[in-house]
Amino acid sequence: MRMVYTGADEEDFIDARQRLLVELDAWSQMRQRTIDPVVAGAMLDYRFERDGLLGRWTRQILRGALLTWFPRKVVLLDPHSSAVLTTVEALLDFFEDADLFDDRSEPPTVLRSFLRGITDEFDEAMREPANFGLAKFWAVAMAEHGIDPLDELEAQHFIDRVQHGEVEVDQELLHEIAYRHYEGDPEVEPLEPTPVFALVGDEELIAEAGGLPVLGRLRRFSSWVGDGRELAAKGRLAESDARDLADRLAEPDPAGLVSLAKTAGLVRVLKGKLVRVKRAEPLLDDPLKLWRAAVPHVLDTGDGRVRYRLPERHLAYELLESIQADNDCATIPMLVEILDDVGDLAWRCADAAPVLRVLDQLAEYGLVEVSPATEENYEDLIDFAGVASVEEIPEEERQVVRLLPLGSQAIYEARVGAGVPTLTLEDLASETAEVLFARVAPMAQDVFDEGSQLWLAARRPEQAIAELCELARRTDDFEHRMLAFQVLSEYGEPGVETIADLREHSAAGPAALSWLLDAGFIDESEVSGRERTYSMVDVLAAGIRSAGRKKAMEEFAAQPRPAQLLFLADATICGHPRTREVLESMVVAHPDRMVSNAARKALDWLHEPDD
Repeated sequence: MRMVYTGADEEDFIDARQRLLVELDAWSQMRQRTIDPVVAGAMLDYRFERDGLLGRWTRQILRGALLTWFPRKVVLLDPHSSAVLTTVEALLDFFEDADLFDDRSEPPTVLRSFLRGITDEFDEAMREPANFGLAKFWAVAMAEHGIDPLDELEAQHFIDRVQHGEVEVDQELLHEIAYRHYEGDPEVEPLEPTPVFALVGDEELIAEAGGLPVLGRLRRFSSWVGDGRELAAKGRLAESDARDLADRLAEPDPAGLVSLAKTAGLVRVLKGKLVRVKRAEPLLDDPLKLWRAAVPHVLDTGDGRVRYRLPERHLAYELLESIQADNDCATIPMLVEILDDVGDLAWRCADAAPVLRVLDQLAEYGLVEVSPATEENYEDLIDFAGVASVEEIPEEERQVVRLLPLGSQAIYEARVGAGVPTLTLEDLASETAEVLFARVAPMAQDVFDEGSQLWLAARRPEQAIAELCELARRTDDFEHRMLAFQVLSEYGEPGVETIADLREHSAAGPAALSWLLDAGFIDESEVSGRERTYSMVDVLAAGIRSAGRKKAMEEFAAQPRPAQLLFLADATICGHPRTREVLESMVVAHPDRMVSNAARKALDWLHEPDD
């Protein structure tokens, strides 16, 4: 079973949550343990909201869940410790029995001891109204007055009566809770996943920076300043100097270049003259250091050195973060939406002009690349622009923005400088294989390859093979299984033999067979018809989950119709636990009516033994 949902869609987590609760219920009946599914579900919700590591549990995590998050958010019919902590202990025991604990969890004996030691503290925390969140405060108040909080009309009527003084609540407490809620409550609020940066080495960064025209302008300007230039009123260049700068260096914006050189620390004002800063002269011979000194001119790096043009520089930061969060690539219409989320900007409209202007500046400093969108970007363009076709989008907005190595470096250094949590591929090398796959698989293939090599280098071969094999056996995520096989194959023959040994495994077998076939390690003639069908059901079920019914069925429909009909005849007897799900998807989403009708008949036949 997959246990890492960091950054995953909520729908994917909800499906996993339901499967875990079903397994927990079956386990509890077999072990004769009492559980409250609401409590167990809430514990899983907490882990999803905080970091998505459903199988990682420590005393600190339990303390945050039970002594802060539960009192703040969870409304229970029986909030007493005996009911809640019994379920939590059973959940942890289930994880231990099912081998679902993360390698970084503390020992189950330590966790059980912790639970038994906080019973009084938990009861006190759950009883204290000051610990309630705003939603829980109103839910409890409504319940005390016989109002169903889920009845929207009755709930609103109750709040109106409170506001008119017809019903009394503790106004001082309400004010404190509301203040905490609106100011932010970091101990219980869902956390955004810490971004992962794939950084390149200094050698590549130096090469990138060395080719930037803006750095050449700075070097020429520093030479032009020479022994100093007299300044006119308000610290501006004299008119003759401004003309000379424009003519001699072909500089279109003399005032802007002066401002940039000041930001980079190359020049300063001294006794009415613009003079060079001697200690900054070594920067001129170091492209990377010069680039770092110049970047704050267009990007809010959070160090407070540059206070002018803050709205545009802050927007630049938000744009880079958004591009990075979208796997280093985004369309202009998507980025335009960011304007509405940046509160301190002077503009607040769905206008692409500020975004395009700032992107031009970022491109000048080597942070991004802007290029025309291709067909693969059209769906994204249409969705974010809110139009029916690409032709309705202005041509200048039909573009894609990609983050370049200098852009990744800039946003990484800005986050680190501000003390914001940030990860690199090197950081993930010490993580579990499942965390590595969950975080790096959505990124580019070369990034995944680099991350997996770092992960392999951080452990002994036998340790890595054992962990990857265990993950392939346990997970119900087809993509993660295939990635485990891909990384296992890096070990050559020992890795391939490990994959081959999994062929008979009830859960990992179909994926192992699929990988061995695709990699050419076994021939089609060695595969039985049932194995082939079982493997196809496995692949289809994974595709439905990851890409959706429509896309999965379109890919399946690319086969000749007779092959599809033959698959349907065999699917009903192959014994795969997800055959019904696949057939239902074919009935609903297959583009060929003949195949769709055949899937319906196969589904009816599959139902017959149960009737």
